[in-house]
Amino acid sequence: MLVISKEQFRIRHRACQDESPTRHIIDQSIGVVHSITIIDVYGNCDFGWGYTGPETRNRYIRRYWQSGIELTALMLDYYAITQDKKFLRKTVLPLANGTTTFFDQHWERVEGSKIHFEPAQALENWWKCVNPLPEIAGLKYILGRLLEIPKELTSETQRKVWQKILSDLPSVPSKVKGNKRFLLPAEKYSTKRNTENPELYAVFPYRLFGVGKSELDIALETWRRRCHKETSGWRQDAIQSAYLGLAGEAACDVGRNFAQKDPCSRFDAFWGPNSDWIPDQDHGSVASIALQRMLLQSEGKKILLLPAWPKDWDVDFKLHAPVNTTVEGQYSDGKFQKLKVTPRSRREDVKIMQPQ
Repeated sequence: MLVISKEQFRIRHRACQDESPTRHIIDQSIGVVHSITIIDVYGNCDFGWGYTGPETRNRYIRRYWQSGIELTALMLDYYAITQDKKFLRKTVLPLANGTTTFFDQHWERVEGSKIHFEPAQALENWWKCVNPLPEIAGLKYILGRLLEIPKELTSETQRKVWQKILSDLPSVPSKVKGNKRFLLPAEKYSTKRNTENPELYAVFPYRLFGVGKSELDIALETWRRRCHKETSGWRQDAIQSAYLGLAGEAACDVGRNFAQKDPCSRFDAFWGPNSDWIPDQDHGSVASIALQRMLLQSEGKKILLLPAWPKDWDVDFKLHAPVNTTVEGQYSDGKFQKLKVTPRSRREDVKIMQPQ
């Protein structure tokens, strides 16, 4: 996924707001591609030198449309923490509307109303898919969160459109075997080419399943059945195990990530080499996010402390939570020695979990 500076984003966003012949199209549908360059086009190595398209020659990213959903989810988290209404109105909602409209308008319907995602792929992993889980889970997640925004901050038309798209989505792909239900990468999938676990996108980054939520058993069974069990680089096992409340596995992966060092690099935090480049910002980011999610998880106004924390780990921390909240604490010798929640009115929304 492309990472851009705030100034680059402002420039692009201003371009979207210009009174130009393309403004209507941009406002209506935004498809954010994977591995785009800073000038908003594919690199020649991806699209193909002298290639006429229209799809990329690089099949790893040919139908990879996750970035718009991921970016919307990130922005919704930022809004949840800051409650910045201007950011919501000027930045989040235009992107959210364009992204959801893209998925609403670019695939056919079946059975009268359900969106049928084909042709499609599940991340870079499965190249031939019908109804991939990351698309379905991602849209269900961000649409559900958009509908939770206070009504005075959105319009009735927006809410009706979001609800219609949500109702038109197919079910999250799953299967029952031996009386155990687990999630699938897609309704149908073939042509495997990478080492990802798309089915676990319903745990992270799209938090439909996890600690304190219904059907945790389905997510745990999916975790046990995942094809690729490893940590490094962009692999998300550490984060997903934290969201599933698996303290031992999360601690092991976080420890391995932070301990890795490239012998050819001067600085420890260059990590790698893993799947791509050095410095490997994915590697460090995964470890940092996982460590924080072991300590604190939140959804809505609810705050869970120590949801995946080893009982023999001592820690001092100060973390941000939704609704302009900070949680500061010291845990040692198997208990909290100090806990401060700001503002104090949010203390009643905090639930302390049992370390493992």
